[in-house]
Amino acid sequence: MKLWKNSIIFVSVAAMLLSSMAVSADETKSDPTGDVWHWNYTGSIYSWDANVGNRPNIDVTELSYTVSGTQITLTLKVAGTIANSELIHYYVYLNTSDSTYMLSWGNGEGFGFGMSSEEGSQQMDFEPEITAIGNTISATFDVVGTFSTGVEVYGFAQEFTIVGDMTTEFWQDWVPNEDDPFGGQDSGDSGDSGDSGDSGNSGDSNSPPPTGTPGFETIAVIGAIAVALIILRKKK
Repeated sequence: MKLWKNSIIFVSVAAMLLSSMAVSADETKSDPTGDVWHWNYTGSIYSWDANVGNRPNIDVTELSYTVSGTQITLTLKVAGTIANSELIHYYVYLNTSDSTYMLSWGNGEGFGFGMSSEEGSQQMDFEPEITAIGNTISATFDVVGTFSTGVEVYGFAQEFTIVGDMTTEFWQDWVPNEDDPFGGQDSGDSGDSGDSGDSGNSGDSNSPPPTGTPGFETIAVIGAIAVALIILRKKK
């Protein structure tokens, strides 16, 4: 009996030690100011310009994640102030080999989720703690999945002249810059008129403006799934 009690104590202590050695990781990506991209399309004339420095509220300066124990925090900082406007939106994504996390903020409201893709033990967190103070947005999730390999973090901020309209005029800043699906270059680079990342004009009707950012369709699908799951969970 005494041996059994000692075994229980040993297992309990071991569990406490292992929990104190839980996964801990972090990464910070810095981004220069004044590297916002501007898309403008009027009639048959368009321009795609880099190094726009008059949009501090969407000029991302830092993107980071921190994992401590059983929680992960995603953070995005801008040169100005996090805006509570329907015309301005912020996004942060983190992918691992078996999980995805997303944070979004717009019009004074935040949304986020964490979802593992590990078969047989899928975990989800649709209620992260989201805050927006000054120049910083952050969201803290419960860790889902193993958070072991293939970690990739990226994010962006966008400002529209018409809500959600990417066919006339908008501004955006991605971190890292090379992930920008339209710019695709380090800020300051340019090419011939009519190519992505270029600055110029064209009357060619065969060169229409982009109608959406790659990944937005996926975002919409995942968001719809998330909302559906929340509704189903509340009905149970």
